[in-house]
Amino acid sequence: MSSLPSNISNFKKLAGGIEFSVSAPGKVILHGEHSVVYGKLAVAASLDLRTKIHLIEIDSPNNYNIKFLPLNFEKNLDLSEIQKRLLNNFPSSSVSQKSDFNWCSPYLINHEEHFKLIEEVADSLLKDKINPVDVITFKAIKSMFYLFSGILASTNITLNPLCITIDSELSMGAGTGSSASFSVALAGLFIRYLKLKTRNLENVSLPEFKSFAWDKRDIEDSSKFNMREFEAISDWAFCSEKIYHGTPSGLDNTICTYGSLVKFRKNHSTTQITLNTPINLLLVNTKVPRETSKLVGHVAVLKNLFPNVIEPVLDAMDSLTVNAVDAVKKIDSAAALGDADKLEKGFDEWKTLIQINHSLLTALGVSHPKLEEINMILSKNGLIGKLTGAGGGGFAISILPPSFDPEAVIRILKEHDFGVILTKLGGAGVRVD
Repeated sequence: MSSLPSNISNFKKLAGGIEFSVSAPGKVILHGEHSVVYGKLAVAASLDLRTKIHLIEIDSPNNYNIKFLPLNFEKNLDLSEIQKRLLNNFPSSSVSQKSDFNWCSPYLINHEEHFKLIEEVADSLLKDKINPVDVITFKAIKSMFYLFSGILASTNITLNPLCITIDSELSMGAGTGSSASFSVALAGLFIRYLKLKTRNLENVSLPEFKSFAWDKRDIEDSSKFNMREFEAISDWAFCSEKIYHGTPSGLDNTICTYGSLVKFRKNHSTTQITLNTPINLLLVNTKVPRETSKLVGHVAVLKNLFPNVIEPVLDAMDSLTVNAVDAVKKIDSAAALGDADKLEKGFDEWKTLIQINHSLLTALGVSHPKLEEINMILSKNGLIGKLTGAGGGGFAISILPPSFDPEAVIRILKEHDFGVILTKLGGAGVRVD
């Protein structure tokens, strides 16, 4: 992750103050891009690339300091103003019924009304402090305000001056879940901060909200998140993802929360698949930016124009994903048993499915010449690639059999001005570091 730039300030820790970090992985969609929007199966995997957020209570009166290291951005805000605008005046319109709401019920948030508050506060506090064209930074701050107020406004928390520092190994806007990783890590950060600040209270909630108390086991082992907290983190991150993507599927926040591999279908419970043996992956960056909403909209237009053509493509992608999950399970089982023949057959089967999947996505019009160039280079070097995420640029992925040495193909890809990251699939989800 980034080192601290020289123009970003450091603060002295408040005596007896709290300090900790939370991180969450990025993700790749292995199969089910675009078809997942229409209720088809998708499978995604966490990456061994993470967003890390550090919180420290600081000896700097009335300061709420925000640092985004990848953006080389820092702002000092007035803590009392933040508390007054985001916590003390939490409007009734933000939730359906205050008496039913507390920090662990994000599904009761009225997103549109709550976001109106967030936009008003962000605009008034930052209109003279941030370049209005810096959309990524502005959305990130709105996401922080949204989660900060949503999680903490109903509680008896007493705030001290804070410094929150965000760093990430993920490229923004390229299909590796950077916004979901950020949202998940941020939700985890505020929930852990809440626990550390209120664990001795008999009732964490303010009188007008639904009561809440920490379980004794939660307090005794606060070094990791429990299942209720995982669920709340994922749900809050889903709310935050609406700021970035309008109508997210829920896949990204799920995989960034729980890690490993996840099978996901809209309006169904998710299924986690644990990998016993990590799988090496090449992430190849086209360096071509793309807008997810436009690409999703393009597929929607095609589906409306040619339903008899596009719906069978989406059905084929659903069946392909089911088969790909079986192939991954075969690979993991063969690796655990040390069965080299079955391992090779499993990878051959999966590579064929990956190739078909990319062709189906190309038929939907979401590939890009740079993605096709990457796939040609991979093919000439014994590998198979496909786009991941929305397509139209962003990343391509290629799985690597255990015996494959990627040095030569990485060199060739870099010679063609592509960014290349060698990473692993299926790492841990959100965690306290």
